[in-house]
Amino acid sequence: MTELLTRPPAAVADDVEAATPSLWWRGALAALWAICLGLAVLVVLVLIIWATDARSGASAGEAMQAALQLWLLAHKVPLHIAGHPSATLAIAPLGLTLAVMLLVARAGAVLARGSRIDNLAGVGTVAAAVGVPYGVLAAFVAAAAHGSAVRPSPVAALGAGLLLGTAAAAWGALRAAGQESGLRAIVPARLHAPLSAGAAALPVLMGAGLVLVLGSLAGHAHTAGTLADSLGTGVVATGGLLLLDALLLPNAALAAVGYVTGPGFALGAGTSYAQTGVTSTALPSLPLLAAAPQGPAPAGVRILCLVVIALAGFAVGWRLRRFPAAGWAAVGDLVGAGAVAGALTAIAVGLAGGPAGPGRMAVVGASPWQVGLVTAGEVMAVAALVVALARAGWPRRARGSARR
Repeated sequence: MTELLTRPPAAVADDVEAATPSLWWRGALAALWAICLGLAVLVVLVLIIWATDARSGASAGEAMQAALQLWLLAHKVPLHIAGHPSATLAIAPLGLTLAVMLLVARAGAVLARGSRIDNLAGVGTVAAAVGVPYGVLAAFVAAAAHGSAVRPSPVAALGAGLLLGTAAAAWGALRAAGQESGLRAIVPARLHAPLSAGAAALPVLMGAGLVLVLGSLAGHAHTAGTLADSLGTGVVATGGLLLLDALLLPNAALAAVGYVTGPGFALGAGTSYAQTGVTSTALPSLPLLAAAPQGPAPAGVRILCLVVIALAGFAVGWRLRRFPAAGWAAVGDLVGAGAVAGALTAIAVGLAGGPAGPGRMAVVGASPWQVGLVTAGEVMAVAALVVALARAGWPRRARGSARR
C-alpha cells in the first residue's frame, strides 16, 4: 500500500498515457463514424422513397444496396453493369461528394483537436490514421453493395476511399491545427504566385456555369416539370428526384464551364452542346437535363461567356500584380498561373463527367484536356493584359486624369 501511494508522478503519467486510446485507434473510429453517418442518412432517404413509390418492384434489401451504391458513386467508384461487359456508371454526384468530404473533414478536425495536433507532421499522421481505415471500410461497403445488376469493385473502392479519406481528413486537421501558413511555408516561394493566382479562375468559371444552368432551368421550367411528371412517381419520390438533381448541379455547372470556354460538352456518344450549335439525341427523363441548350447560343449568351472569361482572367491577373516579379520571372509566373488554372479546371471537369451507363450514355460531360487547355490560354491572355496595365500604373493614371 505504501508503494502504491508513493509512486513517482512520471509513472502515473505513463499509465494515463498508456490508458489513452492511440491516435490510430481513434482515427479508425473517426473513419467509422463518418461512413456510418453518411450511409445512415442515404439509407433512410432511399428507403423512404422506395416505400412511397408504388411502382417500385425492388425489395428493401435492393433499395439499401442502391443507397450503398450511391455512396460509392460519390467517391467516384465505377459501378459495373451486369450484362454489359464494358458498361459502367461512374458519374459522381459532386454535391454528395462534397457532403461526404465535409463529414470526413469534421472527423479529422475533431481528432486533431483531441490529440492537440499543432504541426504539419501531426496533420499528416491524422490524415493517415483516418484515411487508411476509411479506404478499407469503403472496400467492405463495395462488397456489401454487390448486387445482381450492379457490381462495384472493392479494389477501386479501397483506392477511392483512401484518396478521399486522406485528403478530407488532412484538410480538416490542417484547419483545426491552424497550420495553413505552415503548409504555405513548405511550398517553394517561386510557386506562390502561380498557385495563388491560378486558383482564382476556377471559382469564377464554376460560379458562372452554375448561374447559366439555373438560368436555363428557369427558362425551361415547364419542360423540367413535364420530365418529372412523365416518370409517374409520387410526391416523395419526386422530391427524391429533385434532390438527385440538386446533387448533380455541380456536375452541370462544370459541364457549363466547357460551354462557356468553347469546347462544349456531351450528353451521350456522338452528341455535342456548344455555343456554335447542338448535335443531340433523346435524353433521359431527368428534370435537370431540361437546361441543356436547344441550338446555337443567342448573342446575349455569347457576350455573357466572353464576360465570364474576362472576369476569370482578371481575377488571375489581379492576384499576380501583388507579386513583385519582373522580366522573365514575371512571364514565368503568368505562364504558371495559366497552367494552374487550366490544370485545376481540367481536374474538376474530369471529376464531374464520366460514363453514365451502357450504349451512348458512356460519354457524359466536357472533355477535361480540351477545357483545361482552352482555359489556360484564355486566362493567360486576359491576365497578361491586366498585369501589363497594372504595372504601367493605368488605374492610378486614370484616376489622376479624372481629377484634372
